[in-house]
Amino acid sequence: MDYSTVLIATDGSKCSMNAVKSGIDLAKVLSANVILLYVMDMHSIIESIAVKSGHTSSIKNVEAIIEEKADEVLNETLIQYRYDKITKLTMEGIPKDVINSIAQEHNVDLIIMGTHGRTGLKRLLMGSVAEHVLRYSKIPVMIVSSNL
Repeated sequence: MDYSTVLIATDGSKCSMNAVKSGIDLAKVLSANVILLYVMDMHSIIESIAVKSGHTSSIKNVEAIIEEKADEVLNETLIQYRYDKITKLTMEGIPKDVINSIAQEHNVDLIIMGTHGRTGLKRLLMGSVAEHVLRYSKIPVMIVSSNL
């Protein structure tokens, strides 16, 4: 299999940054193009804030903060892991769906992402983005451990 384009999903967490490092290292060896993806799950975040605060007056401020955080994570990643074949992409939506959709749209050969290693009842009730992508992806998925 030729891995000419890889998609690396990140949310800025330690776990996802392990996947970014591993993914970019692999891409360099393969001389592959990288799509570095940050998915902003605005709906879940805003819903959580509205429920906790009881109002939605500052939703626009929250959206701006989330967008700034996404840009910050992607820009810092580009500085830390220099590679001239990286394209950064920020999308809004449900991460598990957006990751698979972007992989299809961009004819990605490999998806690379981290896992939190959730276990027990919490995992059963909430599910896992990594697990969903792995289950439903039509292309290979590389899951990078958070224990690197």
